Amino acid sequence: MLKLKQRNYTRSIGLIVLALLVVISSGCVTVKMPQYVSSENSYIQSFYADYDTTLSATIAALEKTGWKISKQTHPVVFEQSEASRDNEIRQVLIFTDVRERRMFLGSRYMTINVLVRESGQETDVDIRYFSTLSTALKNFDGYRNDGVANKIFKLISNQLEIK
Repeated sequence: MLKLKQRNYTRSIGLIVLALLVVISSGCVTVKMPQYVSSENSYIQSFYADYDTTLSATIAALEKTGWKISKQTHPVVFEQSEASRDNEIRQVLIFTDVRERRMFLGSRYMTINVLVRESGQETDVDIRYFSTLSTALKNFDGYRNDGVANKIFKLISNQLEIK
């Protein structure tokens, strides 16, 4: 009789734990990903190459790392700086699709904006990263990912050395 009660007790605890795990992992938190990421936490590197070559290398580096480009536009629509309003400087703001990485108790959503701007004899590449970790209870935002930025810069540099 004691074994039967102990078995029922263990089964009840197991069901409670399972129910709690289902409730925690099936939370309903809305994730809002911005299309535009501000330059506040950006990674900037200058390349001694012409604008067109650097732009091609940047697009190739993004594609090689799995970032799909969703849109390219002039930055004056989003940027308020003097440099973005100068029509003589060639520049483009590249938007990528949102990437999702599923995790045990949530999902991470990531996006990148890349600003390619002509700057005299060189071309500046400005990478802006944004991610949000969505859990059942709260979203956690981040604007830094040194590994992703360094990998893209290295691929751009490698592409420019080939050309």
